[in-house]
Amino acid sequence: MNTRHLKSALAAVMMLFCLQASAQLEFIEKYEDNKNATYVYVGKAMLKLVGANKFSDVGGRDFSALADKLTCVQVVSSEDKPTIAKLQADIAETVKKDKAEVLVKATEEGEKVTIYFMEGKAENYVLIAASEEEETNIVAVSGTFTFDDIEKMVAESQKQDKNKEEQ
Repeated sequence: MNTRHLKSALAAVMMLFCLQASAQLEFIEKYEDNKNATYVYVGKAMLKLVGANKFSDVGGRDFSALADKLTCVQVVSSEDKPTIAKLQADIAETVKKDKAEVLVKATEEGEKVTIYFMEGKAENYVLIAASEEEETNIVAVSGTFTFDDIEKMVAESQKQDKNKEEQ
């Protein structure tokens, strides 16, 4: 997979999960009241208010099939070094404990992005961890989507990119 396809696949996954998403990843909740972190929770009710039609054309990709499968999105961001260290330790512990599968790992100009897939009992999770020297951002998406759903979305994104290159 060349860099362009990797970036496109990464962008497609990031767009989907940053725009949409009952279960929550517990480690993220403890940052809700942390004065050195920004915490955002978007629940299913808000996602329904936005509506599936809003996800039908994000960056030229159709994500509406997954919109009903998302139950929440949680975002944590920090520029505080001790908080960043704790976030990164929590991610490592969660990834190990939940036997997360790495979907994408990319490094560019000092920024590291890793996207993990974790299967839960009732729901599945995608955890997106993006770190730079001065900042760490975590996006956790919960839902009833499957690994196959994600695989189909990435394959469709790559197909669209290939078709654009051939034109």
